[in-house]
Amino acid sequence: MTRIALFGATGFIGAACAAALFGAGHEVLPRPARRLWVDGEALAHEPRRAYRPHLARLAAELDGVEAVVNAAGVAVSAARPSPGLVGANAAWPLLLADACEQAAVPRLVHVSTAAVQGRADRLDESLRYAPVNPYARSKTLGEQLLRDAAAAGRVAVTLYRPPSVHGPGRRMTTAFAAFCQRWPLVTCGDGDQPVPVALIGNVGAAVAAILAARSAPLVVSHPYEGHTVRTLYETFAPGRPLCPLPTRAVRLLLRAAEPTGQWLPPLSAVCRRAELLLFGQGQESGWLDARSFRLPLGQPAWDEVAAAAPHRPPPGDRPTPGPRPPAATRGRPHYQ
Repeated sequence: MTRIALFGATGFIGAACAAALFGAGHEVLPRPARRLWVDGEALAHEPRRAYRPHLARLAAELDGVEAVVNAAGVAVSAARPSPGLVGANAAWPLLLADACEQAAVPRLVHVSTAAVQGRADRLDESLRYAPVNPYARSKTLGEQLLRDAAAAGRVAVTLYRPPSVHGPGRRMTTAFAAFCQRWPLVTCGDGDQPVPVALIGNVGAAVAAILAARSAPLVVSHPYEGHTVRTLYETFAPGRPLCPLPTRAVRLLLRAAEPTGQWLPPLSAVCRRAELLLFGQGQESGWLDARSFRLPLGQPAWDEVAAAAPHRPPPGDRPTPGPRPPAATRGRPHYQ
Protein backbone atom coordinates (compact mmCIF):
# COMPACT_ATOMS: atom_id res chain seq x y z
CA MET A 1 0.00 0.00 0.00
CA THR A 2 1.23 3.46 -0.97
CA ARG A 3 0.19 6.75 0.67
CA ILE A 4 -0.90 8.99 -2.18
CA ALA A 5 -1.88 12.64 -1.86
CA LEU A 6 -4.55 13.46 -4.44
CA PHE A 7 -5.25 17.07 -5.39
CA GLY A 8 -8.58 17.78 -7.10
CA ALA A 9 -10.18 14.69 -5.56
CA THR A 10 -13.69 16.20 -5.71
CA GLY A 11 -13.50 16.94 -9.43
CA PHE A 12 -14.67 14.77 -12.32
CA ILE A 13 -11.28 13.18 -13.03
CA GLY A 14 -10.04 13.40 -9.45
CA ALA A 15 -12.96 11.35 -8.15
CA ALA A 16 -12.26 8.64 -10.72
CA CYS A 17 -8.58 8.63 -9.74
CA ALA A 18 -9.51 8.32 -6.07
CA ALA A 19 -11.77 5.33 -6.76
CA ALA A 20 -9.17 3.55 -8.91
CA LEU A 21 -6.31 4.15 -6.47
CA PHE A 22 -8.40 3.04 -3.51
CA GLY A 23 -9.45 -0.05 -5.44
CA ALA A 24 -5.79 -0.83 -6.10
CA GLY A 25 -5.15 -0.88 -2.35
CA HIS A 26 -3.56 2.53 -1.89
CA GLU A 27 -4.23 4.95 0.93
CA VAL A 28 -5.66 8.04 -0.76
CA LEU A 29 -5.29 11.38 1.01
CA PRO A 30 -7.43 14.15 -0.55
CA ARG A 31 -5.68 17.50 -0.40
CA PRO A 32 -6.89 20.98 -1.42
CA ALA A 33 -5.23 22.75 -4.32
CA ARG A 34 -4.18 26.39 -3.98
CA ARG A 35 -5.80 29.04 -6.13
CA LEU A 36 -3.07 31.09 -7.81
CA TRP A 37 -3.43 34.16 -10.02
CA VAL A 38 -0.37 34.57 -12.18
CA ASP A 39 0.41 36.48 -15.35
CA GLY A 40 1.82 34.15 -18.01
CA GLU A 41 4.73 36.39 -18.92
CA ALA A 42 5.68 36.88 -15.28
CA LEU A 43 5.52 33.13 -14.73
CA ALA A 44 7.92 32.53 -17.60
CA HIS A 45 10.51 34.94 -16.11
CA GLU A 46 10.04 34.41 -12.36
CA PRO A 47 8.03 31.20 -12.02
CA ARG A 48 8.35 30.80 -8.25
CA ARG A 49 7.63 34.33 -7.12
CA ALA A 50 3.85 33.91 -7.34
CA TYR A 51 3.57 30.96 -5.01
CA ARG A 52 6.50 31.27 -2.63
CA PRO A 53 4.22 32.06 0.39
CA HIS A 54 2.39 28.73 -0.11
CA LEU A 55 5.39 26.43 -0.44
CA ALA A 56 6.27 25.63 3.19
CA ARG A 57 2.71 24.84 4.26
CA LEU A 58 2.05 22.73 1.17
CA ALA A 59 5.25 20.76 1.73
CA ALA A 60 4.18 20.10 5.32
CA GLU A 61 0.91 18.61 4.02
CA LEU A 62 2.96 16.09 2.04
CA ASP A 63 4.88 14.75 5.02
CA GLY A 64 4.95 10.95 4.88
CA VAL A 65 3.42 10.82 1.39
CA GLU A 66 4.99 8.47 -1.16
CA ALA A 67 3.42 9.87 -4.33
CA VAL A 68 1.30 12.82 -5.45
CA VAL A 69 -1.40 12.91 -8.13
CA ASN A 70 -2.52 16.29 -9.43
CA ALA A 71 -6.00 16.22 -10.97
CA ALA A 72 -6.72 19.87 -10.15
CA GLY A 73 -6.95 22.63 -12.69
CA VAL A 74 -9.26 24.87 -14.69
CA ALA A 75 -10.74 22.72 -17.44
CA VAL A 76 -12.72 25.08 -19.65
CA SER A 77 -11.59 24.62 -23.23
CA ALA A 78 -13.33 27.87 -24.22
CA ALA A 79 -11.68 29.90 -21.42
CA ARG A 80 -10.19 33.26 -22.23
CA PRO A 81 -6.58 33.95 -21.20
CA SER A 82 -6.47 35.07 -17.58
CA PRO A 83 -4.20 34.95 -14.51
CA GLY A 84 -6.57 32.38 -13.00
CA LEU A 85 -6.18 30.05 -15.97
CA VAL A 86 -2.38 30.31 -15.95
CA GLY A 87 -2.25 30.01 -12.17
CA ALA A 88 -4.32 26.83 -12.06
CA ASN A 89 -2.84 25.03 -15.06
CA ALA A 90 0.79 26.15 -14.99
CA ALA A 91 1.89 27.80 -11.71
CA TRP A 92 0.06 25.33 -9.47
CA PRO A 93 1.71 22.19 -10.95
CA LEU A 94 5.14 23.78 -10.55
CA LEU A 95 4.37 24.72 -6.94
CA LEU A 96 3.38 21.11 -6.35
CA ALA A 97 6.65 19.84 -7.85
CA ASP A 98 8.65 22.15 -5.59
CA ALA A 99 6.63 21.02 -2.57
CA CYS A 100 7.31 17.39 -3.50
CA GLU A 101 11.03 18.12 -3.61
CA GLN A 102 10.97 19.89 -0.26
CA ALA A 103 8.96 17.08 1.36
CA ALA A 104 11.10 14.36 -0.29
CA VAL A 105 8.13 12.90 -2.19
CA PRO A 106 9.69 10.84 -4.99
CA ARG A 107 6.88 10.81 -7.60
CA LEU A 108 4.40 13.27 -9.09
CA VAL A 109 1.75 12.28 -11.64
CA HIS A 110 0.22 15.34 -13.30
CA VAL A 111 -3.01 14.96 -15.26
CA SER A 112 -2.46 17.05 -18.37
CA THR A 113 -4.39 16.81 -21.65
CA ALA A 114 -3.93 15.61 -25.22
CA ALA A 115 -4.99 19.12 -26.26
CA VAL A 116 -1.39 20.28 -25.82
CA GLN A 117 -0.65 18.62 -29.20
CA GLY A 118 -3.58 20.32 -30.91
CA ARG A 119 -3.85 19.51 -34.60
CA ALA A 120 -0.91 17.11 -34.77
CA ASP A 121 -1.56 14.39 -37.35
CA ARG A 122 -1.05 11.74 -34.68
CA LEU A 123 -0.99 12.10 -30.92
CA ASP A 124 2.15 10.70 -29.30
CA GLU A 125 4.29 10.87 -26.16
CA SER A 126 6.70 13.48 -27.49
CA LEU A 127 7.26 17.04 -26.30
CA ARG A 128 6.05 18.48 -29.59
CA TYR A 129 3.37 21.05 -28.84
CA ALA A 130 0.70 22.70 -30.99
CA PRO A 131 -1.93 24.21 -28.64
CA VAL A 132 -4.78 26.01 -30.39
CA ASN A 133 -6.46 27.96 -27.57
CA PRO A 134 -5.62 29.64 -24.24
CA TYR A 135 -6.66 26.57 -22.24
CA ALA A 136 -4.31 24.29 -24.18
CA ARG A 137 -1.53 26.90 -24.03
CA SER A 138 -1.84 27.10 -20.24
CA LYS A 139 -1.62 23.30 -20.00
CA THR A 140 1.38 23.35 -22.32
CA LEU A 141 3.14 25.88 -20.11
CA GLY A 142 2.43 23.65 -17.11
CA GLU A 143 3.99 20.67 -18.89
CA GLN A 144 7.06 22.68 -19.87
CA LEU A 145 7.62 23.91 -16.32
CA LEU A 146 7.30 20.37 -14.96
CA ARG A 147 9.60 19.08 -17.68
CA ASP A 148 12.28 21.51 -16.54
CA ALA A 149 11.72 20.56 -12.89
CA ALA A 150 12.12 16.88 -13.77
CA ALA A 151 15.26 17.58 -15.79
CA ALA A 152 16.75 19.31 -12.75
CA GLY A 153 16.25 16.10 -10.79
CA ARG A 154 13.85 17.60 -8.27
CA VAL A 155 11.17 14.91 -8.56
CA ALA A 156 10.21 12.07 -10.92
CA VAL A 157 7.38 13.60 -12.95
CA THR A 158 4.90 11.84 -15.23
CA LEU A 159 2.69 13.94 -17.50
CA TYR A 160 -0.43 11.89 -18.25
CA ARG A 161 -2.41 13.06 -21.31
CA PRO A 162 -6.02 11.91 -21.59
CA PRO A 163 -8.05 13.09 -24.61
CA SER A 164 -11.69 14.26 -24.37
CA VAL A 165 -13.10 12.46 -21.33
CA HIS A 166 -16.71 11.28 -21.22
CA GLY A 167 -18.78 9.93 -18.37
CA PRO A 168 -22.09 10.13 -16.50
CA GLY A 169 -23.07 13.68 -15.63
CA ARG A 170 -20.33 15.20 -17.75
CA ARG A 171 -21.46 18.44 -19.41
CA MET A 172 -19.49 17.64 -22.55
CA THR A 173 -21.08 14.18 -22.75
CA THR A 174 -24.58 15.61 -22.31
CA ALA A 175 -23.94 18.23 -24.98
CA PHE A 176 -22.57 15.66 -27.42
CA ALA A 177 -25.54 13.34 -26.84
CA ALA A 178 -27.93 16.23 -27.53
CA PHE A 179 -26.02 17.17 -30.68
CA CYS A 180 -26.19 13.59 -31.99
CA GLN A 181 -29.97 13.52 -31.57
CA ARG A 182 -30.77 16.98 -32.93
CA TRP A 183 -28.36 17.70 -35.77
CA PRO A 184 -27.04 15.96 -38.89
CA LEU A 185 -24.13 13.64 -38.10
CA VAL A 186 -21.56 15.27 -40.32
CA THR A 187 -18.09 14.02 -41.13
CA CYS A 188 -15.55 14.06 -43.93
CA GLY A 189 -14.66 10.80 -45.61
CA ASP A 190 -16.31 7.52 -44.69
CA GLY A 191 -16.36 8.08 -40.91
CA ASP A 192 -13.70 5.45 -40.21
CA GLN A 193 -11.20 8.04 -38.99
CA PRO A 194 -9.97 7.26 -35.44
CA VAL A 195 -11.09 9.75 -32.79
CA PRO A 196 -9.33 10.18 -29.42
CA VAL A 197 -11.83 9.90 -26.58
CA ALA A 198 -11.75 8.31 -23.13
CA LEU A 199 -14.17 6.96 -20.56
CA ILE A 200 -13.74 8.42 -17.10
CA GLY A 201 -13.29 4.99 -15.48
CA ASN A 202 -10.48 4.19 -17.89
CA VAL A 203 -8.75 7.44 -17.01
CA GLY A 204 -8.71 6.54 -13.32
CA ALA A 205 -7.42 3.05 -14.17
CA ALA A 206 -4.61 4.54 -16.28
CA VAL A 207 -3.45 6.75 -13.40
CA ALA A 208 -3.45 3.72 -11.09
CA ALA A 209 -1.44 1.76 -13.67
CA ILE A 210 1.17 4.51 -13.86
CA LEU A 211 1.66 4.42 -10.11
CA ALA A 212 1.71 0.61 -10.08
CA ALA A 213 4.95 0.72 -12.06
CA ARG A 214 8.21 1.39 -10.27
CA SER A 215 8.91 4.19 -12.71
CA ALA A 216 7.25 5.78 -15.73
CA PRO A 217 8.44 8.02 -18.56
CA LEU A 218 7.99 11.77 -18.56
CA VAL A 219 4.97 11.60 -20.89
CA VAL A 220 2.30 8.89 -20.89
CA SER A 221 -0.59 9.10 -23.33
CA HIS A 222 -3.98 7.55 -22.75
CA PRO A 223 -4.42 4.37 -24.81
CA TYR A 224 -6.60 4.50 -27.91
CA GLU A 225 -10.09 3.31 -26.97
CA GLY A 226 -10.95 2.04 -30.44
CA HIS A 227 -13.53 4.61 -31.50
CA THR A 228 -13.87 6.05 -34.96
CA VAL A 229 -16.07 8.98 -35.87
CA ARG A 230 -18.68 6.47 -37.09
CA THR A 231 -18.68 4.27 -33.97
CA LEU A 232 -18.83 7.28 -31.66
CA TYR A 233 -21.87 8.62 -33.51
CA GLU A 234 -23.47 5.15 -33.52
CA THR A 235 -22.95 4.88 -29.77
CA PHE A 236 -24.85 8.09 -29.03
CA ALA A 237 -27.31 8.00 -31.97
CA PRO A 238 -27.76 4.42 -33.17
CA GLY A 239 -29.41 4.10 -36.56
CA ARG A 240 -28.89 7.67 -37.70
CA PRO A 241 -27.05 8.09 -41.02
CA LEU A 242 -23.79 9.94 -41.53
CA CYS A 243 -23.80 13.06 -43.70
CA PRO A 244 -20.50 13.32 -45.60
CA LEU A 245 -19.18 16.80 -46.35
CA PRO A 246 -16.58 17.86 -48.95
CA THR A 247 -13.20 17.76 -47.20
CA ARG A 248 -11.58 20.62 -49.10
CA ALA A 249 -14.45 23.06 -48.55
CA VAL A 250 -14.63 22.21 -44.84
CA ARG A 251 -10.90 22.73 -44.35
CA LEU A 252 -11.10 26.11 -46.09
CA LEU A 253 -14.01 27.14 -43.86
CA LEU A 254 -12.23 26.12 -40.65
CA ARG A 255 -9.03 27.81 -41.78
CA ALA A 256 -10.97 31.01 -42.40
CA ALA A 257 -12.24 30.90 -38.81
CA GLU A 258 -8.76 30.57 -37.30
CA PRO A 259 -7.88 34.30 -37.09
CA THR A 260 -11.12 35.06 -35.28
CA GLY A 261 -10.59 32.08 -32.99
CA GLN A 262 -7.29 33.55 -31.83
CA TRP A 263 -9.12 36.35 -29.99
CA LEU A 264 -12.42 34.49 -29.46
CA PRO A 265 -11.55 31.28 -27.56
CA PRO A 266 -15.12 29.86 -27.57
CA LEU A 267 -15.04 29.84 -31.37
CA SER A 268 -11.63 28.16 -31.34
CA ALA A 269 -12.94 25.46 -28.99
CA VAL A 270 -16.00 24.79 -31.18
CA CYS A 271 -13.86 24.58 -34.31
CA ARG A 272 -11.46 22.15 -32.64
CA ARG A 273 -14.31 19.85 -31.59
CA ALA A 274 -15.67 20.03 -35.13
CA GLU A 275 -12.27 19.09 -36.56
CA LEU A 276 -12.13 15.94 -34.44
CA LEU A 277 -15.56 14.79 -35.64
CA LEU A 278 -14.95 15.77 -39.24
CA PHE A 279 -11.40 14.51 -39.72
CA GLY A 280 -10.59 12.42 -36.64
CA GLN A 281 -7.06 12.18 -35.25
CA GLY A 282 -4.68 9.24 -35.11
CA GLN A 283 -2.62 8.14 -32.16
CA GLU A 284 0.67 6.30 -31.72
CA SER A 285 0.92 3.35 -29.34
CA GLY A 286 2.45 4.41 -26.05
CA TRP A 287 4.01 3.26 -22.81
CA LEU A 288 0.82 1.81 -21.35
CA ASP A 289 0.28 -0.22 -24.53
CA ALA A 290 3.83 -1.54 -24.31
CA ARG A 291 3.13 -2.70 -20.75
CA SER A 292 0.05 -4.60 -22.00
CA PHE A 293 -2.25 -2.38 -19.98
CA ARG A 294 -5.88 -3.23 -20.74
CA LEU A 295 -8.64 -0.69 -20.42
CA PRO A 296 -11.15 -2.04 -17.88
CA LEU A 297 -14.18 -0.49 -19.62
CA GLY A 298 -15.14 -1.22 -23.21
CA GLN A 299 -18.07 -0.63 -25.56
CA PRO A 300 -20.76 -1.84 -23.11
CA ALA A 301 -19.71 0.91 -20.69
CA TRP A 302 -19.82 3.46 -23.53
CA ASP A 303 -23.34 2.26 -24.35
CA GLU A 304 -24.39 2.74 -20.73
CA VAL A 305 -23.03 6.29 -20.66
CA ALA A 306 -24.79 7.15 -23.92
CA ALA A 307 -28.10 5.64 -22.74
CA ALA A 308 -27.94 7.57 -19.46
CA ALA A 309 -27.10 10.92 -21.07
CA PRO A 310 -30.08 13.28 -21.37
CA HIS A 311 -30.80 14.39 -24.92
CA ARG A 312 -30.62 18.06 -24.08
CA PRO A 313 -28.11 20.04 -21.98
CA PRO A 314 -29.32 20.96 -18.47
CA PRO A 315 -30.79 24.51 -18.39
CA GLY A 316 -28.14 27.08 -17.61
CA ASP A 317 -25.36 24.47 -17.63
CA ARG A 318 -23.02 26.43 -19.84
CA PRO A 319 -19.31 27.05 -19.29
CA THR A 320 -18.43 30.58 -18.25
CA PRO A 321 -15.19 31.66 -19.93
CA GLY A 322 -13.24 34.32 -18.13
CA PRO A 323 -10.81 34.87 -15.30
CA ARG A 324 -12.82 32.81 -12.78
CA PRO A 325 -14.42 29.37 -13.05
CA PRO A 326 -18.21 28.98 -12.90
CA ALA A 327 -19.74 29.99 -9.56
CA ALA A 328 -20.91 26.44 -8.93
CA THR A 329 -17.33 25.18 -8.94
CA ARG A 330 -15.68 28.17 -7.33
CA GLY A 331 -13.53 27.13 -4.41
CA ARG A 332 -12.86 23.60 -5.68
CA PRO A 333 -10.67 22.69 -8.64
CA HIS A 334 -12.32 20.93 -11.54
CA TYR A 335 -11.01 19.04 -14.49
CA GLN A 336 -12.00 18.22 -18.03
